[in-house]
Amino acid sequence: MPVPDRVEIDEAGDVVLSAEQAAGLLGVALEDFLADLRAGHVYSVIERGEGADAGRIRLTLHRRSTRRRLVVEAATGRVLETDPSDEA
Repeated sequence: MPVPDRVEIDEAGDVVLSAEQAAGLLGVALEDFLADLRAGHVYSVIERGEGADAGRIRLTLHRRSTRRRLVVEAATGRVLETDPSDEA
């Protein structure tokens, strides 16, 4: 799945991804993603920017030894940067 131009930001200011989006970003089939999610092998980390990075959110998705990182504009959900999937 290509990296989206935007992601959803909910009313609380959190990034919202569907299971299909997360699986695609991690480069795995949805069924495998869901199985790993249930087994506790998938998690995410959200970091909110401060100082020069204020107004940005960094979302890091982890699945086993793979990770994918997106930097998002908090106000609009526009994806500003992405790191390719790599070994964590």
